[in-house]
Amino acid sequence: MGGCCMEKTGEYFAKHSTCNALTHLSIGLGIAWLVSLAWYCSIVALVLGIAFLVGGIAGHIYAWFAKQ
Repeated sequence: MGGCCMEKTGEYFAKHSTCNALTHLSIGLGIAWLVSLAWYCSIVALVLGIAFLVGGIAGHIYAWFAKQ
């Protein structure tokens, strides 16, 4: 097997900057929505936070499989 997971995703993201930006933006927005639950407990914030985190994780998984 060639390289670890971080090397593979790093290589993919280096060549695909838009995918890199959208994936990490999604992770950041997911964390922000979940942190906002501390000030205003809302189902909308919880759902959006989880949705953006799942999208960001899916972007990392896609990059890993695309590089194989």
